[in-house]
Amino acid sequence: MPVLRHMPVAVTPDQIVRARGGRKVQPGLLEDAARAIALGETLWQPVLVYEWFEVSGVGEEEIGLRSSRGDAEATLRVGPKAGLLAGAERAIAGVGTIGPALEQRVQELQAGGESLQSYLLDSAGVVALGAAGEALRCLAEEAASDAGWGVSPAVSPGSLVGWALKGQRELCDLLPLDEIGVRLNPSYVLEPHKSFSALVGFGPGLAASKVGSVCKYCALQDTCWRRREDAS
Repeated sequence: MPVLRHMPVAVTPDQIVRARGGRKVQPGLLEDAARAIALGETLWQPVLVYEWFEVSGVGEEEIGLRSSRGDAEATLRVGPKAGLLAGAERAIAGVGTIGPALEQRVQELQAGGESLQSYLLDSAGVVALGAAGEALRCLAEEAASDAGWGVSPAVSPGSLVGWALKGQRELCDLLPLDEIGVRLNPSYVLEPHKSFSALVGFGPGLAASKVGSVCKYCALQDTCWRRREDAS
């Protein structure tokens, strides 16, 4: 299956400071954030494994997928928001990560009493992981554009309301996670923790040209600093 590596990562100190919400920015915080980013650049390794699928059907709470190569198929129990992919004829599923090194350094900094630097580095890692997510969205948008179709939002187990986290098993079974050093633990959580899974549909029955988010369906929508602007 295709694997993308060495994706460009653009992280700014301002993005990291946004994680502090409405709190006043203390003098030197932007400099601290810049140092965290510089450290992160030596640690993160964004990588994405993905596969194309035919959509065999979209029901009230389920989506049927069949590998374009015919060697895998699954029924994903997405829940009541399955209709977000109604009109899709094809889909792309992917799992991405920035690797384990940044998480390990975050833990070391925390254990050494450097709580602020640990926090800032962790925040930088969250933004860096977005590079792999953006790569998946771009692949879907380009494929849809070539066919003259539209795209669905990106949906993920545990993030889309009604799609339980245990749905990771059905989705991840479609992809060779070991090729990018990712595993699914017994609690259905991806490891390294700076990893994600997502599914994007595209087809003639969809109108959007850009992959949207499902933040407005998330229970954390009012507090998540990573909420995407297109979610309102």
